[in-house]
Amino acid sequence: MAPMAWPSLARTLAWIMAGMFVLATVFFVLFAFQVFGGPPEPGEVFIDNVLADFAWQQTQWPLEFAGTALFGIGFLTLGAFGPVLGRLARATDARRGLVSAAFLGAAGLGAASQFLWLGAKPIATSPQYCECGLLAEEIMSRLMTLNIVGGVQTWLVSGAMLAAALGLVVAGQLGREAGMPGAWLWVAVLTAGFAVVGAVLPLFDVYPFDVLLVVLVAGILFPIWAVWLASRAWDIWPPAELATHALDTEPAADLETRI
Repeated sequence: MAPMAWPSLARTLAWIMAGMFVLATVFFVLFAFQVFGGPPEPGEVFIDNVLADFAWQQTQWPLEFAGTALFGIGFLTLGAFGPVLGRLARATDARRGLVSAAFLGAAGLGAASQFLWLGAKPIATSPQYCECGLLAEEIMSRLMTLNIVGGVQTWLVSGAMLAAALGLVVAGQLGREAGMPGAWLWVAVLTAGFAVVGAVLPLFDVYPFDVLLVVLVAGILFPIWAVWLASRAWDIWPPAELATHALDTEPAADLETRI
């Protein structure tokens, strides 16, 4: 397999990330705003209400699954993107390790939050119930499990957003020094700022503003930042890195001739 240049890898990862986050945001909005119908009206019996709500959530699971899985893939791609962006800094520049660690941390926390929910949600809302005569107890245990997993997921996402905010600021500095426009740096800073706001929103009940913030950060600003970087990757990459790639890919016969 032929070696891949760092700019080519950066472009590929940037486009994958942007695509995953945009698509995930679309599914997230469809689910969050209940575009295809809301839950049934509650009745007087609590257990019956929960059973009806679980049945409705099962009908919405394809949307939720798609959005959650795509966000998970997007986070994993972000983790791979960190060390690639770190190549914009000199080997002696501490920011090389910082941007790598920030994006890898964001990827780990973010992917864990999404895949944890993928594993827990369909089981907790499954229409299969024990025939042991303890339906109320089982329902309450499932609700408690969903609450616990949902709380863990929320704070994992918050941690991922804080780590990503740090990575965006550092990567923005490196990209600007490498030749990216000043406006691109401001997009990075703005995205990081909104990500920090999103990280603390779980402390408040601000629906639908929390959903709109996800749309702004994950569905608009971050993809713009990533695609803009992809469009300029070959122009900003350090000459030393490109020279190393050219040396690695040059045919052995040519090397012998030059020696």
